[in-house]
Amino acid sequence: MVAIGVDVGGTKCLAVALGADNRVIDSLSLPTAPGIGVVEEVAELCTALALRVGEVATSLGVGMPGTVSRDGVVYLAPHLPALRKLPMREQLAQQLGIHVAVDNDATCAGIAEWEMGAARQCNHALIITIGTGIGAALIADGKVVRGHHGFAGESGHHIVLHGGEECPCGRRGCWEQYASGTALRRMANGVSGEEVLLRVVKEDAEALIVLEEFASWVALGLLNLVNTLDPQVIVLGGGLGSSAVLRHFVADALSQQMPPAELRPAPLLVTAQLGPEAGAIGAALLGREVIA
Repeated sequence: MVAIGVDVGGTKCLAVALGADNRVIDSLSLPTAPGIGVVEEVAELCTALALRVGEVATSLGVGMPGTVSRDGVVYLAPHLPALRKLPMREQLAQQLGIHVAVDNDATCAGIAEWEMGAARQCNHALIITIGTGIGAALIADGKVVRGHHGFAGESGHHIVLHGGEECPCGRRGCWEQYASGTALRRMANGVSGEEVLLRVVKEDAEALIVLEEFASWVALGLLNLVNTLDPQVIVLGGGLGSSAVLRHFVADALSQQMPPAELRPAPLLVTAQLGPEAGAIGAALLGREVIA
């Protein structure tokens, strides 16, 4: 018997099957279906992946990019705007007849890194995913912090510049408008974040200037979170955040913005270990916890 986890992204849904030892047995992905069709797609991925590995799926966990309540209702997904107050956990449980858990995608990635990756054995950790947007998972006193409604961790929508760039959430000046992959592309005049990092490695002067500015915005948001949460470790993950090059620049920028070490010890800043499967792995772990 296996646990299935699905990470729903703005463009792709990735499903993994975990064995009893939490090892990834197999994976499967599809382009993200439009609108509420994503519910049916997640159900199909779960069924198809269980058939591929020849096992019965005992549980399903789903990571969604947005605010997800404790009972698995997707209230808002800025990068999937058609999804509003979608009772995803209930609908999937009815379709599949198995235990289902639904949570924020960054929270799922954070669970994976905390239980199996870069934040393992840390009681106070902050996991930040930097990709199209920004997500966060918060670990305090050895527990995942979800907040009263389940919405904790929407750090990408902290306002860092009043009246700044417009955000898909409807407000202006959100952190992810200055510290996400989307923001880096804008700063680099349409050049992708991955290309900017490659040019930095080649010591391209313009790319260096852009990445230094970008890293300063990342560090600004991290400093606000450090002052609020006092983490032992910060894990940078996501498609862009997992870059060792970016971590180096962010570490430099954060050290410049932090108070002197003798007045406030800085948290350890590391890159994620589980790669692009972290969100799906964490979702599978979350689903397994439902029936534990």
